Amino acid sequence: MLLVLGLDCAPPALVFDRLSAHLPVIGALRARGTYGALRSTVPPITMPAWACMVSGRDPGELGIYGFRNRVPGSRALRVATADDVRVPRVWDVLGAAGRRSAALYVPPTWPPREIANGTMVSCLLTPGSDAAHTWPPSLGAELEARFGPHTPDVPHGSASESEHSDDALIDALHDAATQHFDVAEHVLATQRPDLLMMVEMGTDRLHHAMWPALDPSDPRHDPSSPQVRDARDFYAFLDARIGRLIERAGRDVTVMLVSDHGARPLRGGVYLNEWLRREGWLVLRREPDAPCSIEHADVDWARTRAWAEGGYFARVVLNVKERFPEGAIEPRDEASALDALEHALGSMRDEHGRAMRNRVVRPSREYRAANGTPPDLMVFLDDLDRRALGEVGTGRVFAGPDEAGASRGRGADGCNHDWDGMFVLAGPEVPRAGRVEGASIHDVGVSALRLCDVDVPEGWLGEDLRRLR
Repeated sequence: MLLVLGLDCAPPALVFDRLSAHLPVIGALRARGTYGALRSTVPPITMPAWACMVSGRDPGELGIYGFRNRVPGSRALRVATADDVRVPRVWDVLGAAGRRSAALYVPPTWPPREIANGTMVSCLLTPGSDAAHTWPPSLGAELEARFGPHTPDVPHGSASESEHSDDALIDALHDAATQHFDVAEHVLATQRPDLLMMVEMGTDRLHHAMWPALDPSDPRHDPSSPQVRDARDFYAFLDARIGRLIERAGRDVTVMLVSDHGARPLRGGVYLNEWLRREGWLVLRREPDAPCSIEHADVDWARTRAWAEGGYFARVVLNVKERFPEGAIEPRDEASALDALEHALGSMRDEHGRAMRNRVVRPSREYRAANGTPPDLMVFLDDLDRRALGEVGTGRVFAGPDEAGASRGRGADGCNHDWDGMFVLAGPEVPRAGRVEGASIHDVGVSALRLCDVDVPEGWLGEDLRRLR
C-alpha cells in the first residue's frame, strides 16, 4: 500500500533542519529511505503545483497559471477548480488498472468527480460544508455524522486581526487537521485503498500567518515570541498524526511525504502597475482618490498597452486588439512590444538603484503548450523575495514587507512562496539513499504509479524518485 501525504508549503530547510528535532516520525522515514528538495512548478503556486504533481502535465498544458485565471476574452479572473483539470490524474490511472484509490483534500478536487474504484473528499475550494464534497456522494453524510461538518481549510476569520487571533488560528489549525487525519484513518480502515493521498493545508496557513516565528533569517524573527512554540508544536502534532496513520496502514506500507512549494521571508513588494504607469505602459484617465485595484481604477484602455495582476508573482498581460475590448496594441506589433516589456522588466532597478534579480518567464517558451488564457509574461520579483502588488494610486512603486503582506486584504501575511518543496520516500522497495538532489514535482506522480506497479501513461512528465542516489 502507498500513502502519499502532502504538507502544503513545507520547505526542506524547515522540515529537514530547523524543526528536525521535533519531528521524530519524519526523521525515521528519512533514515530508512530517501529525501530532498522537490522543485516546484513555474509558478510555485498551490493550484497548478498539486494538479501537475498528480497529472504528469505542466501548468501550460493544464491551462492553470495560478490560483485564479483569466476568463477568455475578458480581463476578469476566476478561481481554478477541478473542472480545469481535464486529464487523468494518478487515481484515475490506478482506477483504470483495477486499483483502489482515495484522494482526500488534494487541490483542486472541488467539485468532486467520480473515481473508478475510489473515494474522494474535496479540497479547500469547497464553498461550504453543505456543498457536495465526496465521491461517492453518500460518503459525505457518513463522514459528517462521525467527524462533524466538512472542514477542508481553517474557517475564514480564524486569522483575522484581533487580540486573540494567534490562539484562534492555532486552535483552528489543530481542529481542522484532527478532522483530516481522522477521516484518513477511517477511509483507510473501511476502504483499504492501494493508494491513499491526503493534503494538509494547515502548514500553508501557519506559514502565511507566522513565518517570522519559523525562520531566524527573517528580519522580524523574535525568538521569545509565543508563536515560535505554537508553530513548532503544530508541526510536532502533525508528525505524531502522520506516525499514527502509518501505523494503521501496516508494516508493508510505502510512505511518500511531499510539499507543493516552499516558503521564504517576504522582504517587500512592488506596485507593478505603478511601475507600468511610470514606464508609459499603463494610463489612467484620472488619479484615484485612494489606492485601489486596477479593476476599480479609471483605466484609459485605449492608451494602455499592458497591465499586471498581483500575487506571489506578477502576471503581465499585453492589451492587444482583437484579444481585448479597447486594445491598444496592433497584432502586428505584439511581438516587438513583448520583447521590449520583457527586457524592461528584466532590467528593473529597486528603490536604491540596484539591479533586481527578476526572473521573467514567457509561458509560450516555458511549457510544452500554453492552453487557456496564459499571461504574456510571469515575473518573479527579486526571484520571489518580493511580492507583486496590483494596486494603483499609491504614489510609489516599492513597499516594505509589512505593507506588502497586508495589501491582499486578508490581514497580515508573513511569507512568500519559494521554488523548492520537499519529499521523503520510505518503504520496502525504496533504497536508503539518504539526502539526494535533482527531484522534480513531476516525479511524484510517476513514482506513485510505479510503486503501485502500474504503467505510466505516455507523455507524462517526471521520473521515478528511486533513481536518485
